[in-house]
Amino acid sequence: MGAQPSYNLDNSSIRRLNPLLNLFLLIFVLVGILIYPGWRLSLILLLLVLVLFKASRTSLKLSRRRTKFIILFSVILLLFQVVLTPNGTVFGFIIPQLGGFGPYFPITDYGIERGLSISLRFLLIVLSSMLFVSVTDPTLLAHSLTRLRIPFRYSFALVIALRFLPLFDSENQVVRLAQKSRGIEPEIGGIRKLLRTVQYTFFPLLVSSLSRVEALSISMDGRGFGYSNTRTYLRRSEWHTRDTLVLLIALAYLVLCVSLSLGFIPQLVGVL
Repeated sequence: MGAQPSYNLDNSSIRRLNPLLNLFLLIFVLVGILIYPGWRLSLILLLLVLVLFKASRTSLKLSRRRTKFIILFSVILLLFQVVLTPNGTVFGFIIPQLGGFGPYFPITDYGIERGLSISLRFLLIVLSSMLFVSVTDPTLLAHSLTRLRIPFRYSFALVIALRFLPLFDSENQVVRLAQKSRGIEPEIGGIRKLLRTVQYTFFPLLVSSLSRVEALSISMDGRGFGYSNTRTYLRRSEWHTRDTLVLLIALAYLVLCVSLSLGFIPQLVGVL
C-alpha cells in the first residue's frame, strides 16, 4: 500500500513553525500562482517545496498508482494547452502539411509556456498541500484557529478532516485488497464497469466510514464535547519571532506576485 501524507512527529525547524503560519503560507502560495501564473515562478516554488520536503525529513513516497496519475495528469495538461493554443510564434505543427492536407495543430511558444504554467501549478498545488498536511499538527492548528476567534467546533471539524483523510485512504486500500482477494478487480472503462467498481469499492468504504464516524460521535458525547462555550487544550501553539519573519517574507512574495501581474516590475516579468 502507498503511503498517505499525514502528520508525524519530528523536531525539525520547519515543524516548529506555528501551524497557523503553515496555513497562511499554503494560502499565499496558491493565491500567488493564481495572481501571477508564470511558469518560471511556479518552477522555483516547486523546487522550493521539494527542498522543504527534504529539510523537514518528510517522506515523499506515494503508491505507484498515485504517482502515475499525478505525472500523467500533469503531462495531459501540458499537451492539452500545447495543442489547443494557436497564439504565439509557431515552431511547427503536430500534423504537418501533406500535399493538400494540413497543416494542423501548431506548436507555439505561448502554448508551451501556458502548458508548463498549468502543469507546474497543478504539481505545486498537490505537493504543497501534501507538505502542509505532513508538517502541521492538527491539534495545534485547532488551537491557533480558536485564537483567531473562530468557534472551536469549526476548527475541530478541520482537525477531524486532517485526521481522517489518511484513515479513509487506508480503509480504501484494505477494501480494494479484500475485493482483489475475491477475484474482483477495479475497472474504469465504460459506465457499466465504473458502476461495478463503485458498487464493490465505494459502498464497503462508506459503511466502514460511517461506523467510524458513529464511534467518534459517541466518544465526543461521552467526553462532553460542546458542553461549554470555552474549550481547554492540553497543548497550545505559540507565535514566535521566526514566525513573524517568515510571514513577512510570505507577504513580500504576495506583493511581488501582485506587482508582476500589474506590470509594475517589467524587468522581472521576463525572468519570472
